[in-house]
Amino acid sequence: MNTEKTENIVDQLRHIIADQLDVNLSVAEISPDTPLFEGGIGLDSVAIMEFITLIEENFGFEFARDELNLKPFENLRVLSEFVNSKLSGDTASAST
Repeated sequence: MNTEKTENIVDQLRHIIADQLDVNLSVAEISPDTPLFEGGIGLDSVAIMEFITLIEENFGFEFARDELNLKPFENLRVLSEFVNSKLSGDTASAST
């Protein structure tokens, strides 16, 4: 996997969270390895649905129904690898 591309996606995701979700966090406060749910950023079900919509709009793809599970949303590093696989057209890796 292209580490530079993955880090770029992580940065974009951090900006989406900080700038477009109501989380009261700055980009600097969002670590790529921090869990997105409890014990981490603390996204609730409403925020995660909004986040999914923003990801789809910003990256130009839609999540398949079977991809909407907790695994891709473990943290931003895992999510960025998932997004990268979707953008690369690697559906086998994307449907974790």
